Amino acid sequence: MNSIINKLDSYEIMTNLIPGAFFVIVIKIYYVLDLPMENLGEDLLVYYFCGLIINRIGSLIIKPFLKKIGFIHEAEYEEYLYAIKKDEKIDILSQTNNYFRSILSCFVLLLLVGICKFLVDNINWIKKCWKLGLLVGFTVLFLYAYRNQTNFVRRRVEIVNDQEKNNEMI
Repeated sequence: MNSIINKLDSYEIMTNLIPGAFFVIVIKIYYVLDLPMENLGEDLLVYYFCGLIINRIGSLIIKPFLKKIGFIHEAEYEEYLYAIKKDEKIDILSQTNNYFRSILSCFVLLLLVGICKFLVDNINWIKKCWKLGLLVGFTVLFLYAYRNQTNFVRRRVEIVNDQEKNNEMI
Protein backbone atom coordinates (compact mmCIF):
# COMPACT_ATOMS: atom_id res chain seq x y z
CA MET A 1 0.00 0.00 0.00
CA ASN A 2 2.82 2.41 0.85
CA SER A 3 4.36 1.88 -2.59
CA ILE A 4 1.07 2.93 -4.23
CA ILE A 5 0.83 6.04 -2.06
CA ASN A 6 4.47 6.90 -2.79
CA LYS A 7 3.75 6.79 -6.54
CA LEU A 8 1.08 9.49 -6.25
CA ASP A 9 2.55 12.90 -6.98
CA SER A 10 1.45 16.07 -5.21
CA TYR A 11 -0.86 16.98 -8.09
CA GLU A 12 -2.81 13.70 -7.82
CA ILE A 13 -3.02 14.03 -4.05
CA MET A 14 -4.29 17.62 -4.32
CA THR A 15 -6.75 17.11 -7.17
CA ASN A 16 -7.94 13.54 -6.61
CA LEU A 17 -7.23 12.09 -3.18
CA ILE A 18 -8.01 15.07 -0.92
CA PRO A 19 -11.23 16.13 -2.71
CA GLY A 20 -12.33 12.48 -2.88
CA ALA A 21 -11.73 11.94 0.83
CA PHE A 22 -13.52 15.20 1.64
CA PHE A 23 -16.47 14.22 -0.56
CA VAL A 24 -16.83 10.74 0.97
CA ILE A 25 -16.59 12.10 4.53
CA VAL A 26 -19.15 14.85 3.87
CA ILE A 27 -21.71 12.50 2.25
CA LYS A 28 -21.25 10.18 5.21
CA ILE A 29 -21.85 12.96 7.75
CA TYR A 30 -24.27 15.21 5.87
CA TYR A 31 -26.37 12.68 3.95
CA VAL A 32 -25.79 9.60 6.14
CA LEU A 33 -24.61 7.62 3.11
CA ASP A 34 -21.93 5.04 3.81
CA LEU A 35 -19.78 3.57 1.08
CA PRO A 36 -18.75 -0.01 1.85
CA MET A 37 -15.11 0.32 2.88
CA GLU A 38 -13.49 -2.08 5.31
CA ASN A 39 -9.80 -1.20 5.38
CA LEU A 40 -7.31 1.55 4.56
CA GLY A 41 -6.66 0.15 1.08
CA GLU A 42 -10.35 0.27 0.16
CA ASP A 43 -10.66 3.72 1.73
CA LEU A 44 -7.82 5.11 -0.38
CA LEU A 45 -9.14 3.48 -3.56
CA VAL A 46 -12.63 4.91 -3.02
CA TYR A 47 -11.26 8.34 -2.08
CA TYR A 48 -9.01 8.42 -5.14
CA PHE A 49 -11.71 7.21 -7.54
CA CYS A 50 -14.29 9.65 -6.16
CA GLY A 51 -11.68 12.40 -6.48
CA LEU A 52 -10.92 11.35 -10.05
CA ILE A 53 -14.62 11.62 -10.91
CA ILE A 54 -14.81 15.00 -9.17
CA ASN A 55 -11.73 16.19 -11.06
CA ARG A 56 -13.09 15.08 -14.44
CA ILE A 57 -16.45 16.73 -13.80
CA GLY A 58 -14.58 19.91 -12.96
CA SER A 59 -12.50 19.69 -16.11
CA LEU A 60 -15.23 18.63 -18.53
CA ILE A 61 -18.29 20.44 -17.19
CA ILE A 62 -17.57 23.13 -14.62
CA LYS A 63 -14.52 24.73 -16.25
CA PRO A 64 -16.12 25.00 -19.73
CA PHE A 65 -19.31 26.37 -18.18
CA LEU A 66 -17.40 29.04 -16.23
CA LYS A 67 -15.42 29.94 -19.37
CA LYS A 68 -18.59 30.17 -21.45
CA ILE A 69 -20.28 32.58 -19.04
CA GLY A 70 -17.09 34.68 -18.83
CA PHE A 71 -16.41 33.95 -15.15
CA ILE A 72 -12.86 32.71 -15.87
CA HIS A 73 -10.36 33.43 -18.63
CA GLU A 74 -7.37 31.20 -19.31
CA ALA A 75 -4.12 31.89 -21.09
CA GLU A 76 -3.63 30.10 -24.39
CA TYR A 77 -1.92 26.75 -23.88
CA GLU A 78 1.06 27.71 -26.05
CA GLU A 79 1.55 30.85 -23.95
CA TYR A 80 1.33 28.75 -20.79
CA LEU A 81 4.03 26.36 -22.02
CA TYR A 82 6.29 29.28 -22.89
CA ALA A 83 5.65 31.01 -19.55
CA ILE A 84 6.44 27.97 -17.39
CA LYS A 85 9.88 27.82 -19.01
CA LYS A 86 10.44 31.37 -17.76
CA ASP A 87 8.72 31.06 -14.37
CA GLU A 88 8.42 27.60 -12.79
CA LYS A 89 6.05 28.93 -10.12
CA ILE A 90 3.32 29.19 -12.78
CA ASP A 91 3.13 25.39 -12.89
CA ILE A 92 2.63 25.26 -9.09
CA LEU A 93 0.00 28.00 -9.32
CA SER A 94 -1.76 26.02 -12.06
CA GLN A 95 -1.82 22.93 -9.84
CA THR A 96 -3.31 24.98 -7.01
CA ASN A 97 -5.85 26.37 -9.46
CA ASN A 98 -6.87 22.85 -10.47
CA TYR A 99 -7.13 21.90 -6.77
CA PHE A 100 -9.60 24.76 -6.25
CA ARG A 101 -11.54 23.60 -9.31
CA SER A 102 -11.76 20.10 -7.79
CA ILE A 103 -13.00 21.50 -4.48
CA LEU A 104 -15.59 23.61 -6.33
CA SER A 105 -16.67 20.50 -8.24
CA CYS A 106 -16.91 18.65 -4.95
CA PHE A 107 -19.38 21.18 -3.55
CA VAL A 108 -21.44 21.13 -6.75
CA LEU A 109 -21.58 17.33 -6.58
CA LEU A 110 -22.54 17.42 -2.91
CA LEU A 111 -25.54 19.54 -3.89
CA LEU A 112 -26.39 17.05 -6.64
CA VAL A 113 -26.06 14.11 -4.25
CA GLY A 114 -28.59 15.78 -1.97
CA ILE A 115 -31.00 16.26 -4.85
CA CYS A 116 -30.47 12.69 -6.06
CA LYS A 117 -30.94 11.28 -2.55
CA PHE A 118 -34.24 13.12 -2.31
CA LEU A 119 -35.34 11.81 -5.71
CA VAL A 120 -34.31 8.23 -4.94
CA ASP A 121 -36.15 8.37 -1.62
CA ASN A 122 -39.33 9.80 -3.17
CA ILE A 123 -39.67 8.55 -6.75
CA ASN A 124 -40.09 4.82 -7.16
CA TRP A 125 -38.74 4.37 -10.72
CA ILE A 126 -35.59 6.35 -9.85
CA LYS A 127 -35.11 4.07 -6.85
CA LYS A 128 -35.11 1.11 -9.25
CA CYS A 129 -32.89 2.63 -11.99
CA TRP A 130 -30.35 4.90 -10.26
CA LYS A 131 -27.48 2.37 -10.43
CA LEU A 132 -27.86 1.97 -14.19
CA GLY A 133 -28.10 5.74 -14.60
CA LEU A 134 -24.92 6.22 -12.55
CA LEU A 135 -23.08 3.63 -14.65
CA VAL A 136 -24.17 5.31 -17.90
CA GLY A 137 -23.18 8.70 -16.50
CA PHE A 138 -19.69 7.51 -15.51
CA THR A 139 -19.24 5.85 -18.90
CA VAL A 140 -20.09 9.08 -20.72
CA LEU A 141 -17.93 11.12 -18.34
CA PHE A 142 -14.84 8.99 -18.90
CA LEU A 143 -15.50 8.70 -22.63
CA TYR A 144 -15.23 12.49 -22.87
CA ALA A 145 -12.32 12.55 -20.41
CA TYR A 146 -10.44 10.11 -22.64
CA ARG A 147 -11.18 12.19 -25.74
CA ASN A 148 -10.05 15.40 -24.03
CA GLN A 149 -6.83 13.81 -22.77
CA THR A 150 -6.08 12.41 -26.23
CA ASN A 151 -6.59 15.87 -27.74
CA PHE A 152 -4.44 17.44 -25.02
CA VAL A 153 -1.55 15.04 -25.69
CA ARG A 154 -1.89 15.52 -29.46
CA ARG A 155 -1.88 19.30 -29.08
CA ARG A 156 1.18 19.22 -26.86
CA VAL A 157 3.02 16.98 -29.35
CA GLU A 158 2.11 19.39 -32.16
CA ILE A 159 3.42 22.37 -30.15
CA VAL A 160 6.71 20.62 -29.38
CA ASN A 161 7.11 19.54 -33.01
CA ASP A 162 6.32 23.07 -34.26
CA GLN A 163 8.91 24.52 -31.87
CA GLU A 164 11.50 22.03 -33.10
CA LYS A 165 10.73 22.88 -36.74
CA ASN A 166 11.03 26.62 -35.97
CA ASN A 167 14.36 26.04 -34.22
CA GLU A 168 15.66 24.09 -37.21
CA MET A 169 14.79 26.99 -39.52
CA ILE A 170 16.79 29.44 -37.44
